[in-house]
Amino acid sequence: MARSEKEKRRSNISLFPVDPPYDAAYRNADAPVPVGPHSHNAAEIYFTLTDLPDVLLNDTVLAVPAGTLIVIPSFCVHQLYHESGIRYERYILTVHDKWLGSVLCEGSSEFSYLEDDGTPLLLFPKEEQKKELIRLFRELLSFKERTTPDAMVTFFSLLKEIHSLKKELKKTRRLPVSASQKKVNDIISYLSAHLRENLSIPDLASHFYLNPDYLARLFKRHMHVPIGHYITLQRINMAETLLREGKTVSEVQEYLGFSSYAHFFRTFQKITGISPSRYRRTIMGTVL
Repeated sequence: MARSEKEKRRSNISLFPVDPPYDAAYRNADAPVPVGPHSHNAAEIYFTLTDLPDVLLNDTVLAVPAGTLIVIPSFCVHQLYHESGIRYERYILTVHDKWLGSVLCEGSSEFSYLEDDGTPLLLFPKEEQKKELIRLFRELLSFKERTTPDAMVTFFSLLKEIHSLKKELKKTRRLPVSASQKKVNDIISYLSAHLRENLSIPDLASHFYLNPDYLARLFKRHMHVPIGHYITLQRINMAETLLREGKTVSEVQEYLGFSSYAHFFRTFQKITGISPSRYRRTIMGTVL
């Protein structure tokens, strides 16, 4: 029997995901442990009220002043604060990946900077804009339920305010980068271009005409993790990208030059918490 016109119209309706679209937080306390470079399968909007001397965004380390709004797209490797025992004041809005793909960015480029492959942004609100951002963050934090109509209105109002700041951005503001940070940025860029190779500290030191011990100390001073750990993190981040693009686990293992499937499996699971095969099944939408 043919379906009624009402049923046909209902089948064409696109529904929002039922899960909450965001997590919001305010922190003004000592960092309990150092936080090394990492990435999320969600976009992170970080409004710092504390000076940050060594911020990593993709392949750049730089100093970020208090009052900066940092927009970090999903799967972007970053490090914002790292010293334990130092008070960091900040507001954080994490926008979940399901909302990024199915609501905010579907068929529109308005919020594409929040998605994977987006460019990290540093936005510098004026005093009145800072007050409005803080007001919206506080209002968002006041809701116990994140999917009530009032909470959703505030959530989109905050995104609208951030989007307005982005539209006002005429050119990138030059932030202070020290000579040693510039050298680390050069090393990071080189690593990004040669992740498939078997990189070693002596080889890197030779390329940059530096003593190997000095290079290792310099990198850890600004990145706060050993260079080997950073290389592993970036390789696994690339592996996630390739798996999302549809490559098989074996293809990714071979492409990135891991010595064996078992080595790749163990490394991926250690960094991400799940196996590469399970990650791929989840991304591809198959039943686990």
